[in-house]
Amino acid sequence: MKKVDQKRKKLFVEIFPVIALMIWSLLLIPSTVSAQTYLSFRSGMEQIVRQTWIKFGPFRLLPRFRLRDVGYDGNVYYQREEDEPVSDYTATLSPEIGVNVLFRNYLILKLRENPEYVYYLAEKRERRWNNVFSPEFKLLLFHRFTLGWSYTNSRRRRRATSEFDVRANEYRKEYKGSFFYETARETSLGLMIQQAEITYEDITTPGEEIYLSRRLNRRETSAHGEFYYRVFSASFFFLKGGYTDYKFLHEEARDRDAYSYQGYIGLRFPALGKVRGLVSLGYKRLVPRREGVKGFAGLVGNSEVQYRLWRFVLRTGFLRDSIFSYWTNNLYFIETSLWEGASFYLSRRLRLDYRFRYGEGRYPEPMPMTLPEGGVEYIKRRDIYRTHTVGLVFRVYGTTGVGVQAVLWERKTNYRWENRRRFFVGAYVTYEF
Repeated sequence: MKKVDQKRKKLFVEIFPVIALMIWSLLLIPSTVSAQTYLSFRSGMEQIVRQTWIKFGPFRLLPRFRLRDVGYDGNVYYQREEDEPVSDYTATLSPEIGVNVLFRNYLILKLRENPEYVYYLAEKRERRWNNVFSPEFKLLLFHRFTLGWSYTNSRRRRRATSEFDVRANEYRKEYKGSFFYETARETSLGLMIQQAEITYEDITTPGEEIYLSRRLNRRETSAHGEFYYRVFSASFFFLKGGYTDYKFLHEEARDRDAYSYQGYIGLRFPALGKVRGLVSLGYKRLVPRREGVKGFAGLVGNSEVQYRLWRFVLRTGFLRDSIFSYWTNNLYFIETSLWEGASFYLSRRLRLDYRFRYGEGRYPEPMPMTLPEGGVEYIKRRDIYRTHTVGLVFRVYGTTGVGVQAVLWERKTNYRWENRRRFFVGAYVTYEF
């Protein structure tokens, strides 16, 4: 009887986290987009040592080469089926080098350089050199206080939000400064200040021009207080709260200026182990500075958790946030999405993946819609997104693998002419087998 009870107890311990994750994802469908969490000085140093595989004098190097989206894109510009979508063959080559210097036990210097080339066989306008450059330092003072600074310069052609059908050039310059108090158990309390300037180049689609620079170019300045407390061996409970000011740069968009208050509560799981990831829930209040413009107040968050059980890896995640819109009659739209996925290791060298993602985009202000008979109707736009992804990954060496996948994406909406569908099949390289 004792052996039977022990087996039942062991089975319960193995299965309970899976059931909990499923319940968690169902309960928290309305949740959102939070940023990365703070790593203590000691954890940051240990992470660098663990990830480094090339050491040259005082320099610890982490080179990587990513190859993704090598395949066939059935709808490059996310066009309607009746408009005869443009298809093409594409590939993205993305080498990256991380250079780290650990000076004794009180200074960390980091540098990341990530050039990237996106290639299209026929659509030459979509070919692009992207780049992300980011230096950073952390200084430990009196074994308790950590002073940090980082800068990021990013130039990418991409779909910045789900609202983008056509990829656009986005430029981002971001500065971050932080000051934290840390204990021997890695409890952390501190302040983070951040400023980002985000600009876009206008894009042209068949039949229309979208002036992104006039609607979305902005400067974001924020200050956040953060608290982290270790609850398990490598898991942390955290609280974050702060203020953000949004100032739009174009003269015509000054009436879009706004500010927001937001707070988050969550749990960060270790990078290694059966349970990994981040759970973050919060509340955000976005207040337009101009009277008469509708603001936002509600749940936000950004979470993704995975659990490994035998040959399975189960994943669940969600996000929810208010995102600035380029439509003239809406300051923002609310994006909510939930995804569930699983991986099954058929053998030590072969893995089967599947993921389903469901998303919604809701606009707070009515938008004019031209009717087939020529009239105009005002509606509150609502988009539904569904994405199915299935793939096979072959392990090459260690945790490095080569995968092939097929992706079916579709958008259904109550706004006429905006229904879309896209199919992609291709290969990629992964470092997480």
